[in-house]
Amino acid sequence: MSQEWCFLHSLGKRSRTRLLLIVFVLTSFTQLAIAQVAPHLADLKPGARIILKFPELPQSLYAMQSGNEATTQLYIALPENYSADRKYPLFVFLYGGHGGPGAGPGRGLEIMENKDCIFVNLPLFKKQIEPDGPFKGLLISPELDGEVICKAHAAMFKKIYEVIPNIDTRHNIIGGMSNGAHTVVTMFEKGDPYLMGLFQNLILVEGGFNYVKTFSRYQGKGMLYLYGDYAGQDDWTGRKMREDLPKFMKKFAESAATNKLDATGFVMPNTGHDMPARFNDDVRKWILSQLEK
Repeated sequence: MSQEWCFLHSLGKRSRTRLLLIVFVLTSFTQLAIAQVAPHLADLKPGARIILKFPELPQSLYAMQSGNEATTQLYIALPENYSADRKYPLFVFLYGGHGGPGAGPGRGLEIMENKDCIFVNLPLFKKQIEPDGPFKGLLISPELDGEVICKAHAAMFKKIYEVIPNIDTRHNIIGGMSNGAHTVVTMFEKGDPYLMGLFQNLILVEGGFNYVKTFSRYQGKGMLYLYGDYAGQDDWTGRKMREDLPKFMKKFAESAATNKLDATGFVMPNTGHDMPARFNDDVRKWILSQLEK
């Protein structure tokens, strides 16, 4: 008789039942966690949702800001027309502010109407929050946060490629809003050839423009940048942005042209620091034109 059986036999009936129930629950939880981290090819079906967890990575900006400690994760949504017989580009979209916890399919799925791309929602990262810094210390910058962003996102993208075999890297898209756009540009300004080679198309919404310095890193890529005209924004920020932003964006467009970037600008009328859903169709048309190349 094994030592394990002797131990169980020595317990009362109620204690044995309780112990076995705990073992069952823990085993089930472990199997679920493994399924989230390493799904089988059979799990890759139209509309499938996959969560990949990264306990070895630092906390996300969301976790740092909220104080809600949680294992860093990303979220993948396969499109409704997914098939193992064809390739799909990644469409990574990064939210602004603290970026969220990496839960839910992200804005990309909404923009592309759940078709033709593999949609990925990544959290944002920052070295540390300085309470006295801009925007309550949440503002991401290449100089301060480049290293932690590039290391974390490189690890995440490598895991995505291990899990999903039919990615069309030649047409991958990465976009972001505000702090998310800052992160996209940080990856290109500070990233290694691996990160830079993953994405051929960039979408910058209300952010990232002022961080573009090394123009050669964007040559050969498609870039769409969107910004509001701040019409109807009556607060101090709105008035100032209406005065300053057009001048800055004019200089940015001139620099992009001088450095031979494939960059397309789009002004969002009657919009402040936002990208309302009514502009999804404009972004989708640009993406479809890029996917045809």
